[in-house]
Formats: sequence, C-alpha cells, structure tokens
Amino acid sequence: MSRQDEVRTPPLQHFGIGALLIGVIAAELLTPLGLAVWVFYALPLGMCLFTRSPMLPLFVAALATVVTALSSVLDPLRSVSLVENWLGLANRSMYIATLWPVALMVRKLMIAREDSEREAWLRRTQATLLESLQGELPVGEVVKRTLDGVVRAVNAQVGAAFLVQRDGALEFAAGYALDDDDTKLAFRAGEGLVGAAAENGRITIVPEVPEGFLRVHAGIGSGAPRSVTIAPLRTETRTLAVLALGTMGKATETDRALLERISEPTAIAIRSAEYQKRLRELLDESQRQAHELQSQQAELEAQQAELEAANEELAQTNATMEIQSEELERQRDEVAAARDAAEQASQYKSEFLANMSHELRTPLNSSLILARLLADNAEGNLNEEQVRSAETIYSAGNDLLVLINDILDLAKIESGHADVSAEPVSLANVQDSLERSFRALATQRNLTFRIDLSAELEPTLQTDSRRLEQILKNLLANAFKFTEAGSVELLITRGAAGRIRFSVRDTGLGIAPDQQEVIFEAFRQADGTTSRKHGGTGLGLSISRELARLLGGDISVESSLGKGSTFTLELPLEGTLPEPAQAPLPAKAAWASPERVSVRAEPKAPSQRTPAFSDDREGPRQRGRLILVVEDDAAFARILYDLAHELDFDCAVAHTAEEGLALASELQPSGILLDVGLPDASGLSVLERLKRNPATRHVPIHMISAADNVQTALELGAIGYALKPVAREDLVTALKKLEERYEREVRRVLLVEDDPRQQESLKLLLGGIGVELVVAGSVKEALPELERRSFDCMVLDLTLPDGSGHDLLEKMAEGIRYSFPPVIVYTGKDLERADEEKLRKYSRSIIVKGARSPERLLDEVTLFLHRVESTLPPDHRRMLADVRQRDTAFEGRTILVVEDDVRNVFALSRVLEPRGATVLIARNGREALEVLDREPSVDLVLMDLMMPEMDGLTATRELRKRERLKQLPVIALTAKAMADDREQALGAGANDYMAKPFEVERLVSLCRVWLPR
Repeated sequence: MSRQDEVRTPPLQHFGIGALLIGVIAAELLTPLGLAVWVFYALPLGMCLFTRSPMLPLFVAALATVVTALSSVLDPLRSVSLVENWLGLANRSMYIATLWPVALMVRKLMIAREDSEREAWLRRTQATLLESLQGELPVGEVVKRTLDGVVRAVNAQVGAAFLVQRDGALEFAAGYALDDDDTKLAFRAGEGLVGAAAENGRITIVPEVPEGFLRVHAGIGSGAPRSVTIAPLRTETRTLAVLALGTMGKATETDRALLERISEPTAIAIRSAEYQKRLRELLDESQRQAHELQSQQAELEAQQAELEAANEELAQTNATMEIQSEELERQRDEVAAARDAAEQASQYKSEFLANMSHELRTPLNSSLILARLLADNAEGNLNEEQVRSAETIYSAGNDLLVLINDILDLAKIESGHADVSAEPVSLANVQDSLERSFRALATQRNLTFRIDLSAELEPTLQTDSRRLEQILKNLLANAFKFTEAGSVELLITRGAAGRIRFSVRDTGLGIAPDQQEVIFEAFRQADGTTSRKHGGTGLGLSISRELARLLGGDISVESSLGKGSTFTLELPLEGTLPEPAQAPLPAKAAWASPERVSVRAEPKAPSQRTPAFSDDREGPRQRGRLILVVEDDAAFARILYDLAHELDFDCAVAHTAEEGLALASELQPSGILLDVGLPDASGLSVLERLKRNPATRHVPIHMISAADNVQTALELGAIGYALKPVAREDLVTALKKLEERYEREVRRVLLVEDDPRQQESLKLLLGGIGVELVVAGSVKEALPELERRSFDCMVLDLTLPDGSGHDLLEKMAEGIRYSFPPVIVYTGKDLERADEEKLRKYSRSIIVKGARSPERLLDEVTLFLHRVESTLPPDHRRMLADVRQRDTAFEGRTILVVEDDVRNVFALSRVLEPRGATVLIARNGREALEVLDREPSVDLVLMDLMMPEMDGLTATRELRKRERLKQLPVIALTAKAMADDREQALGAGANDYMAKPFEVERLVSLCRVWLPR
C-alpha cells in the first residue's frame, strides 16, 4: 500500500453501490417481489467491502433504513390482505434490526483491512529505507539517504536534515528540493522548532503554515507547502539528527507513525557511521604514529650506538671520578666538622652572652637601686660629698649598662637576630630629634653645631627609624667626643640614584689612613693604648656599620690627622629591608626555664623617639584642643592622628612611655589616648605616674589596649578603656568623651553617708568651685540619684540605715538601670579579709576612717574629678602633698619578693620597706608557693624569672592554678631582657613585666598600679 492507495475510493465504485441500491428500491416499489425483496438490500451493503471509506457502510445502512421505512408506509396502500401487510412490516423490521449489525461488521472489516495494509506499508517502507543504509557509508551519505527515503515515503515536496554536534548545536547536513534562500545552515541548542525537537525528542507537525513560510518550486510553477513536519532521529539517550519536511498536502498519522518507527534505527545507523568515521581516524592516527615510531626507532638505534661508544669513554673516566669522589667526600666531612664546630662556638658564644647579661645585670640592678636611694638622700643624713659619690656610682652603673647593651647589640647582629622594620620616617622629625639631643652638649663644649637638610629631598624615607637614629647619634657622639674646638655638622643630601646621604663632619683630631678601617672592627680604636686620652670600648662604629648594612646601606669615612673627619651613611630611599639571617638557637642552660631557648636581648628603648610622621607638637595649636596619642604601633597611631584631625583636634604622637610622660608635662594636652603595651614600660605605669604628677593629674586619659585591664585603669583614674581591635565609632566616642570631660566646668560627686556630722565635714573637704556634691543618707535615697544622672565618683559609707554599702553596690551592678561611677569606700568599720575581697569586685579604693584618712579621701576624689591641682585651696594642696609623700599605697601592704640573688633582695627591701610595706622573701618558685600557702595576706608578688629549682614562669603558672591566688597581682622581673620574655611572662599569668636593671621610680610606680588601693 502506498500513499496514493490511501486516497479516497474511486467514484465508479460509489456509483455502482448507489445504482444497485436504487435498483432494489425501484424493484420493490414497482414490482411485487414478495417478502424475499429485503434480501436484495444486503447487496449494496456487501459491495461496500470493495471501497476504502469506512463510513460508507453506515451511510448505505442509513439510506436503506430510510427507504425501508418509506416502503412500510407506502406498501400497505397497495396490499389487499391485512396478513400480508403485517408480515411485510415484520419482515422490514427484522431486516432493519439485522441491517445495522451487518453494516458495523462490514465497517470493522474495512478498518481491519486498512490497518493491515497500513502496517504492511509501514514495514515495507521501513525495510526499504534501512536496506538503503546498509554498508560502510559516511555520515553525510547516511543522512542524505535517510532524507530521500523519508521524502518519497511521506510524499513530501521539500526536506532538510541537520546533524546534532557535541555542544548541542545543529548543522545542515542534507537537503531535498531546497532553494539556498530558504535554508538556514545552523541552529543553536533549543533554537527554533529544529532546536526544540532536538532537545525534547518529540515529532512536531505544523498543519497550516503561514503564507510566505516556504515555496516549493517545480519546473512549471511554484506553490506554498500546506504542512511542515519536524522529526528528531534519536536513540534512547540522545538525538543525533533532525529532519524537517514540507508537504503540499496534509500530513497524516501514517506519516507520524513512519517517522516514529524509523527514528531509532536511522539514529543508530548515523551513530554507527560516526563510530566508523572515528575508527578510520584512529586507524589513520595509529598508522601515522607507527610510521613515526619506526623512524624514532631508527634514530634510537643510532643513538644507542653513539651511547655505547660514549660508555666506553665513561668507563675510562670512572676510575678517575671515583678517586675524586673519595677526595670530595673527605673534604665534605672536614667542612661539615668545621661547620659543626662553628655552630657549637656560636652556640657557646650566645649562651655566654645570655649568661653574662644575667650575671652583669643582676648585681648592676642592686647597685643602681641602692645608689639611687643614696643619691636621693630621702632621710637627709648624707652630706653633699656623699650624695655626689652616690650619684657618681649611679652614673657609672648606667655607663656599664650602656656597655652591656652595646655588647648584646653586637652579638645579636653577628648571630642574625637583629630585627629591623621599615616604616615612613620624617626627615624633619629626625632633624628635630637630633637637634634636641645634641644642642645642649654643643653649647657646653662651645662648639658650632648645625644640621642642614637639603630642600631637594622628599620629606620622608622608608627605613627603621630607631636604628637610623641609633646610627646617627653614635656618629654625632663620636664627633663631639673627638672635637675640642670648631664645629660639628650633619648634612642630609641626595646620594646616588635612589639613595640618601647623611654626612657627619667635624673639625676634630682626625684619623690616620692606616687606621680608617681598623676603627670599624669590634673592640678596636684608632688609639687603643692604655694612655689614650678618650675612653670607649670601640663597639659603636662596629655596631653602626652592621646596622647600616641591615638597612641596605653602608658607612664610609674620609679623614686626615689634625683636619677632622667625615663619616658618611648612605641608605636607600625606598625598598624592603633585608631579612636577617637566622643563627642556630643555643642550648638551654642547666638553670634556665624550659621555655627559654633564645638569647636575643633587647636594648633599652631610648627615652625619646622620633615619631613615624609629622605631628602638631610644633607650631600654632588651638587652645584646649590638643590630644596626645601614646602608641608604639605607627600605623595605628596614624589612624588616631587622622581621626583627631577629622574631629578638629590637634594631635601629638609619642611612641614610648618616657616620651609620652615628657610630652604630657611639656604640652599640657586636653586629653590623652594611652596604649598599655608600650616598648619601655607598661601604659598602666604611665597612667599612675601621670596621675601622681600635680601638673598632669587633671588631664583626662582614655586607655586603649589588647589586654583587659579595665578595672585597674579606671581605678587609677582613666575615664574610659577600649579593647583592641577598636571600631572607629568607639574611637570617636573616646575622643568626644575626652573633650567633654576636659571642658566640663562642674564635677558631680555622690556622697552616701548617713551621719549628719560626717556629711558636713565631707562637704567642707570635698566641695568647692566647680564641684556639685549630692548627699544621700541611705540606699533608698542613693538609687534614685544613680538612676537619674551620672557622677564622676561616689564616696560610700558601708554602714547605712536600710542596708550595707555592699548591698548598694550589688544593686548598682544588676544592670544598666543605674550609673556606676568609680567608687571610693570610706568607712570607719574594720574590715575582715573576706569583706575586703568582696568589696574588691567593685572598688580598689578602700579608706578606713582615721587620723589621716581625709587626706587620702581628698587625693582619691581629686583623681576621679580630674581637677587642676593648682586651682585647689592651699590647705587642700598641702593635704595632697602630705598624702603623696607618705605613699599610702604601700602602707600596711605585704609584698612577696621572689629572688635568688641576695643583693637584689636587699635592694628591693630598701625600696619597699621605707614606704610602709612588709617584705616577705622567697629564694625560688617552690618557696614562693609555700609562702603564699602560709601567708594569705600577700598583696603583690615580685617574681624573678630565672631561679634554681623552680623558675618564675613555672611558679606563676602554678600559683594561677590555685583558686585563691588567681587574682593576686604578679609583676615579672628578669635580667636577661629577652625579646620574648614579656610574652612568656604574660602568657604564664603575670599581670605586668619589668626588665632589670630598673629605675626606682618605675618600679615603685608599677607596684602602685597593681597594689590594692
């Protein structure tokens, strides 16, 4: 069966059926055929089997039914017999009853015959198409034959085939009766009906295409197709090709069935063709590689022959090489032994220097302390000559300390442990610092001193500011030392490309040519005899040259005897500083703590240091708008400096504790931002010294630190405390708080006291200009005042009519409902140890009423009110002077000194006992723990780190394990001054750290910080 056979039944057959049906009806109407006439009506119905219209039997049955019904009406008019009429009616009824089942049966037979013929046609067409695809055909030929066969089978007029690529796109592969203008050569994945069919794998039939969609051209004319069919050819997993067919007639379901049947077989044929193509390519590639391998094999054989010849030559040299290898092995062993010996020597040297530092600093510490005590002559029992002798001893000890630091500096450089860090350095600040340091000496020696900074230079250079100043101060000190008349000059000019030159020129003695390199060697001088006029160890220039090399530069000298010398330091303007080489770590001494494996001693920080950038200490400033920043981190100091300017403040910057104290006294700032972790002292010690100094006591101070010492700082008089890292909003709040506290004219004090007489006396003592004193006689009266407003401090009696002062403190601490100002407990009650410890949670300022208690109370209140002491009444100033002279922080306190050197024990006792403290002694960590277990009244521990049996770090860790001792203040002391001693001590549980030898005032100040008030 072909598509042409499926056309409707020819008209001749329809005419024959109609004629037969009309003949039977006419015969019945015109001729009395009797009852058997109804049999003839089955003849037209039977002839329907020879047609191809399944609806025709139903039409014939309907027409026969109508005719039969009419005959039933007309026939009785001619009949004379009633019986015959009823028989005829019954006959017609039976006929109609059987006519429709027969018609349906005929129709079913016709449909079955049509389905059978359709199935046979589909199989035959499929077989014909697949037969055409047999054999080893290229992919393009498979696609073309598939398209041709399908076009013929479905009677299409035009067609196109597209192959699906690996990326999902479709490319034109074959066409049938297409014009070039009507063909699109490629589709993206999912584009158009073709791309969509490739993705979803379903056949799409467009029954009525729009006008102008496509033209079918024949030799004698052209026309538009009636329908378009899009059919994907796919396997179970993916689509390999898509067919697009255009027909002038209507696409039928037979067309769809055919396309569905051939989809997978033709796709498999296309895939097989692709595989065959790939196999042919692989075969060609294999053959090509085989040819290459053959050629390479030939080359390898030639090379093998050459190698065999070379092997013979190598065999002749092997004997010589073995002899040389044995010699090299012996030399390597000698070099390794020498290197081990050098490392061992370096290790011994490092151990020696570390131990020397400890052994020299330990007695030097006690000598300096005792000499300072004698020179101060606190008791006034020494004459002037004895005081001068003590000052001479103290000065000589400091000179010895400088020598120790120089030797350790040189050792650090030689061992590769000297650290340098690059940062922006202001040349103007370097000039100012050197000018301040040497101007007085030049005036004293009657020498002309000049520093010339070239205007051609950039304002900053990138280097280590501390090391740069160390070098320049050393060169200038030498110039002044060897110049008796004339001048000393420092010229700062541009050097070679990208470098800067510092030239120190003097008119002194000069240096002979043969001595100009010797002076840079350690412990060597131009005049090294015992009769030399000028002293010194000969380390300064050696250290300076090595430091210059660490900074990427060098030092040279030009000199002639009697005409002076010029020392020139050249450094790069930009660039990263070289990393120091790491020397091997020394072995642990037998008595060292387990953690100590480094001997990198840090020299004492200079008292003044040039800031890393220009600040506002010089030049005009706004009145009452100066903020002093004391911060060793240059980057963070710059952030604070810029923020102060943003809030319309002037700002000065100090990087060390000593410089901060000096600038605070000199500049009298309106507020101070103070870091705790400073290189030369604890910021808490700086806070305590500022608050003890009448000239700086009134300045509000806000602390910034990475360590949590909030309570201690607030009790020492700080107005606030911020933990690093600090948000910008918190820094703004801190600056505004400093401004508000400095400008506030009225200070507010809350007095919680129920005794009217005490109220009046305290009003007279604490009141005055600028002080608002609010009195509450009970807990019930105090709480509303604390809820309604804030106070600068609160003076609290413990005995109140409706509760204790401790009850009031607990209510204040319950939440944010009540303000919580600094609390000074002022009571006449003798406190037990347990009561005092409970109060320490809220206040370290506890004053027991007595003969001298008003002075102490005035001192504490003045501290928290930040009042300028010079504005107080004369009698109040006398009271404050008396209480500071007695140093009440030490009165009645017990301090445990853990130290194995009897000289230091004696020196520390001479410092602490005259101030009213009771000193307990322990020789090592184990004894210290025993004393602490035996004496619960210890208020502070001074813990040396290096001791026999149990070192200070271990002892500190052990005492922190005891619940009772977790809050006991511990100050770590050491004579080695290692770079990591501070971190180790704080990590072990110490509250603070101090390196020997220390000044008496620094030690006393640090003790005041941590002693309970």
